[in-house]
Amino acid sequence: MAGKLTVMNTFECTAWDENVYAGAENGARIGDARMTFRYSGVLDGESKSAGLLAYTAGTTGTSTGAELFTGSIGGKPGTVILRTTNTFDEEKVTGKFEVVPGTGTGELVDAKGHGSYVLRMGAMSTEYTFTS
Repeated sequence: MAGKLTVMNTFECTAWDENVYAGAENGARIGDARMTFRYSGVLDGESKSAGLLAYTAGTTGTSTGAELFTGSIGGKPGTVILRTTNTFDEEKVTGKFEVVPGTGTGELVDAKGHGSYVLRMGAMSTEYTFTS
């Protein structure tokens, strides 16, 4: 199919700053996290991310957030915002992300695409898929 690109790639979390600010220890609570990611593959660059965390109990929960990605997608340079949604538990983080329409700059002004990943707890990097 013309215009479709699906590739296995990697990303690495290079910085993580989490703050839980309301709720019961090991129970329902909320917080936020700021992260930095390094992407290689079809997405090649770095992103700064901010997310809201909702813990249901212990270390399980969900998060939503946004990343400002700077680099290239499929060799086209620019920036885009990626919208993220995740679920997490003691074993892994399962995530999805998508390019937010209208946020691209440079050659990414009309960028589209979405991806997913599974990151094992304790690992700082994993593979991701991306389809544009």
